[in-house]
Parts: sequence; structure tokens; C-alpha cells
Amino acid sequence: MPNTDISPISVTFLGTNGWYSSDTGNTLCILVDTPDTLIILDAGDGFHKIPDLYPYVDKPAVLFISHLHLDHISGLHTLARCKFENGLKIYCLPGNKKYLTEFIGYPYTVPISELSYNLTIEELPVGMSNLPFPVKTALLEHTQPVYGYWFDIGMKIAFCTDTGPCQGIIDLGSGTDLLITECSYLPGLENPGWPHMNPETAISYAIKTGTKRLALVHFAADLYTSLKQREKIEEEYSNHAGLIVGRDDLKILL
Repeated sequence: MPNTDISPISVTFLGTNGWYSSDTGNTLCILVDTPDTLIILDAGDGFHKIPDLYPYVDKPAVLFISHLHLDHISGLHTLARCKFENGLKIYCLPGNKKYLTEFIGYPYTVPISELSYNLTIEELPVGMSNLPFPVKTALLEHTQPVYGYWFDIGMKIAFCTDTGPCQGIIDLGSGTDLLITECSYLPGLENPGWPHMNPETAISYAIKTGTKRLALVHFAADLYTSLKQREKIEEEYSNHAGLIVGRDDLKILL
């Protein structure tokens, strides 16, 4: 198991927008920095900030891709800027490896074979996997297959984005120290034909799962056009202990 006694685990929200980058933020990318591993959750435009924060990553790095919508993989074209000295392993849904391999290559970007470090892509099955730390996956509810992830890195963290209400959020989020969910829709807004969540739905799942802290991310850029709208969520749900409303470059410690 990872040694979490050396330093705290930090979570940095590099990109918190959904659909496209705007004045409110970059598209989705989250860093979970542990003493043993740098964990990256999705690779939207916020991914480009990694080499500025970590000019040299001297520990193993892993990237978990929820699905292949462009706002979750667009940052992969900046892989050539990164210095993952111990390599980068990308994990994804079954069937997604071939698409990622094509995307990280000509004519789109620098191909895997020309990067300065070793990069591998592996498809994970539904359920539990034994990587350097325990990882569990579950299918979420969206217009195409989407993975949610659960990690035990001394702290238990779940990541569920691009999903409507579903059992997968409960399966992954129950008993976690931190549940990261999407919040694409404005309060009161729903669209069953394009499954996403609004803040009250996300908070209801935080209550159902008993998570200690809930972080909201993936705010639809066409709906959340100012950060003041996110501030209103904090004000309205200030009685929900442990609520974190994501903003680009916000860093928290676990």
C-alpha cells in the first residue's frame, strides 16, 4: 500500500469546465498527488498546466480517462511538454485504447513513439483491479459508455463525471473521503435525453453515499458563464458540510 505518512494527499483542480474552455476555466482535469504516485483524472485542456506545476515528475504517473468526449482528452496534445521520468500509464474503458492510440499521433499531435518517456495505454474491466493501489470502475449513465473510478490510496476517492443519476455513483462513492462529481446543469435544470446532474442532485448523492466531502466540477461552459453562479451554489448549500465548489487551480489537502 502507498505510504501516506510522508506528506498529505493533495487534489488540484486544473480544469473544471465542461464542454469547452472559457473565461470561467479550462475543460476537465484533476490532479491527485500522493507520496508515491501522481494520479490524473481526465485530460481536458487543464492538462496543459501539469508541466508548469511539475517540470519533472519523478514518480510514477497514471491517467484515468472517463470517456472520449473531446473535453476530456483534448489536453493530450500537450503530452510532449511533460516530463514523466517514470513513465505515464493511461487507463480507459474497454474498446477505447485504439482510439486513444490514434489520437496521440499524427496528424493530430506528437505520436507516442516520439515522446521522451514511456507511455502505455491499458483497458480496465468493470469492477476491481489491483494496480499499484486498488481501483474500482463502474459504468455511469451518459450518451455513451462512461467510467467512474474509485481509488484507495490511504484515502478513498471517487470520480464520477458526465453522468445522470445512477447506481454507479452509489457503488463508487459510498464511504469515501472525497466524492468528485459533475455539476453540468444549473439548479433545477434537468434533461433526461442528455444525462448530467445539477447541484441538488449531486448533493443528494453525497448524502446517499455518506461521503465526507463532495467536490463539484464539470460546470457546463454555456450555462455557468460566470464564477458568481458557482458562488451562489456555495451560498445556497452552505449548510452541507464538506461541499467544495470547484474552480480552476483550487488546491485542497486530504
